[in-house]
Amino acid sequence: MSTLLIVYGKEGMEWSISPAGQRLVRREFPRRSWFHKHEYVEILYVIEGSFTQILLGEEIRFEQGEFVITDQNCEHADYIEAKDAAVLFLQIRSDYLEQLLRSYDGTDEMQRFLFHALWRQKKEQSFLQLQRSRKYSRKEVDIEQLLENLLAEDLSREPGYEQIEHGLMIRLLQYLCWAYIPQLHTDSKESREKALLYELECYIRENVAKVTVSELEKEFHYHRNYYSLILKKYRGKSFQQYVIEIRMKYAKQLLEQTTLSVKQVAQQIGYENVSHFYNLFEKYYGKTPREIRSREG
Repeated sequence: MSTLLIVYGKEGMEWSISPAGQRLVRREFPRRSWFHKHEYVEILYVIEGSFTQILLGEEIRFEQGEFVITDQNCEHADYIEAKDAAVLFLQIRSDYLEQLLRSYDGTDEMQRFLFHALWRQKKEQSFLQLQRSRKYSRKEVDIEQLLENLLAEDLSREPGYEQIEHGLMIRLLQYLCWAYIPQLHTDSKESREKALLYELECYIRENVAKVTVSELEKEFHYHRNYYSLILKKYRGKSFQQYVIEIRMKYAKQLLEQTTLSVKQVAQQIGYENVSHFYNLFEKYYGKTPREIRSREG
């Protein structure tokens, strides 16, 4: 991988710094670069101001604090405006990114999402736009400090820098998974469906005790029947069946790893009627909650 930091001045000055050196040039703004694509996956982060690219035929402005991950197939052009801005580019070979994804302690959903969206397909054009989730504060996830350390290692290239970069990249992927909401833009219907599937699964897991199709309609703005169609197509289950499966797995985890009573476990996953929870659990696992707990004990 390699880093490239570019600072744009509203008066037309463009200052870039990379392992190859530093360069200061004056350009006419606004200007549009040639349409191009890379032999690597590009991750850009808007440090300051805003940055505009033309992607999939649309001019999109990315604001301070946003990440954009562009796959190798996606043709794009930069549109530089007469405004102050600073952007960090990470240029990463797809095989190196795959190695990172296999070694970091992230979620299977995030891995599947990125694997498909970025390089497991050859005909589609796609990019990921990531915006910070309101659930995480700047204090909890100091992305800019991490990126500053990554840039410093890549520019100095002192002995051991590759191992340090590897660790920092794994941490970056973890932070993106925890603290950012990904939105997939693609010219493929299947990829859009899988992007929605990823968001659905994350939302259901985070709201397992109270999730309803009415809430999904408010959150994702699709008709309620569409969620069952997507889950049926890719997971072989209706919305209700999928929610029950997630609840049962979470209940089993609580029974095995906590001292919560069966009633408390039932309430934790959204069931006030303990008898109903018992019946569902026994039907799913072939054992009662008490049998699962006694076996672990």
